[in-house]
Amino acid sequence: MIYRLKELKGDTIAVPQLVFSKLGIAEEYNVRVALYVLATGITDPDKICADLKLRSRISAESALSFWAGAGLLERYEENAAPGEEPSAPAPMTWAEIAAASRTDPMISSLIDCAQTGFARPLTHREMEKLVNLYMQEGFAPETVMLCTAYVASTGRSTMAAVVHELKVWRTEGVETGEQADAHLKLLALRQSREQYVSGLLNIPESELTLGGRKAIARWYEVYGYDDAMVQEAAVQAGAKRDLWYWNSILKTWNAKGLRTVHDVRSPVAAAGASRNLRVDREAPSGNDFLKNAARRRPLKKKPE
Repeated sequence: MIYRLKELKGDTIAVPQLVFSKLGIAEEYNVRVALYVLATGITDPDKICADLKLRSRISAESALSFWAGAGLLERYEENAAPGEEPSAPAPMTWAEIAAASRTDPMISSLIDCAQTGFARPLTHREMEKLVNLYMQEGFAPETVMLCTAYVASTGRSTMAAVVHELKVWRTEGVETGEQADAHLKLLALRQSREQYVSGLLNIPESELTLGGRKAIARWYEVYGYDDAMVQEAAVQAGAKRDLWYWNSILKTWNAKGLRTVHDVRSPVAAAGASRNLRVDREAPSGNDFLKNAARRRPLKKKPE
């Protein structure tokens, strides 16, 4: 059977692209609530729960919170003065989380994942922070679980570390579970590159500063260089084992359009590089151009 869209008769509503971008992570009831709000403009949880026949009022509140975190809705106080900045809603309490978990299986999955990663039971306060990342901050549950597992693998078994890491991920455009999975692969690749560079520098990886790690990421991800080019910079730096000196070399090569080791070692590249270098002789050449300067015939411009 083949289907096609019927001709529209004008009884349509505009659905923001934001809703479609969240279809991969939004629960079924979240999508229903979004379409209901767009069609009616109603955001009263009790009315939504009754009209959509949701399991509980908390489901409606959860959906509204999800779309507020995603940017479709905005929060405000009912009695706030005009123009007053909206205040963030109070975090869900443990009792509210326990009630919501009966209708939203993702809540239990989040808690189980965190307890497995941290290898210990979570406190009620930690559960509140974890679930509010999903319910109020709008993070996809898959993203929260992947981030929690990653943070735990680095030895940071605290919710504060998870919250911080998720905020960093969001600034880098990580929202969905697929994006989080790709980001984790990038983080693993960055770590292997940092290990390689620290090995060339003959220092422990832990001694790399944040600025140094960003510089290393730039060599590979912005300049497009590989290990061979980084090693060539180390070779040309000679005995000077300094990350920022290597950084200046790689930055210069990138500005000159040198992409491979062959480009760097070519006669043209060497000639171009020599114009920027000062060469000091270990011993005098024997040619003193100031000798007999007083008896040297002055240069005069020939008459035209």
